[in-house]
Amino acid sequence: MYALVDPHTVEPIAFTEALLRGGIRIVQIRAKDGIDGATLIALVSRVRASGGIAIVNDDVGLARLADGVHLGQEDAAALDLPAVRHALGRGIIGLSCGTPQEARAADPALIDYVAAGPLFATATKTDAGLPIGISGARAVVEATALPCAVIGGITLDRLAAARETGAAMAALASALVGDDPEATARSCVERWG
Repeated sequence: MYALVDPHTVEPIAFTEALLRGGIRIVQIRAKDGIDGATLIALVSRVRASGGIAIVNDDVGLARLADGVHLGQEDAAALDLPAVRHALGRGIIGLSCGTPQEARAADPALIDYVAAGPLFATATKTDAGLPIGISGARAVVEATALPCAVIGGITLDRLAAARETGAAMAALASALVGDDPEATARSCVERWG
C-alpha cells in the first residue's frame, strides 16, 4: 500500500506515524507548495525507521533527502532523466502514466515504477485528467514490466476493483484522512493483502 501525504492538509508527522502503525510502508510526500527541510527530514526518518520508503513529489533536489522522487509526465519531459538517475544513484524514480503508450515509453534503466491513473475521479489532484477506469489502468499495467501502482479516487470500498487492474499496489490519499487514519490504513493493507 502506497500513501500520499500532503503536509498542507494534515499534520504530516502524526498522520504519517499513524499510517506507518497501520502497515503502510511507501509514503509519498506530496508537497506541491513546498516543505521545510526539518519536516521533510523528520518524515523521512520516521518512514525509514519503520522499514519503509519515503518518496517526494516532483522535486529532484529534495529527493536527495528521501528515497526517491515521483514525477508527472510534464515534470519528466522537462528534465534530463539520465542526469536525474545519475544524481539519485539508487534512489527510486516513479512516473505517472495515463496511457499504455506512456507506460511503454518508461525506460526501465531510468524509471523504477509507474503510477497508472487516475483510476477513478479524484478531487485530490485537480489536474489529474479524466479517469481511465479499470480497463484503462489494466492496459497501462500490461504495457510495462515495471511495477505499477494504481492511483486516483481509490477508497477502501474500491480496493477490490483497483486490484482487478493487476497493479502491484494502490496509492491512497484522501481515503486515509479521517478520524482514525491508523485503522483505515490497516484495513486497506489487509484488504489489498
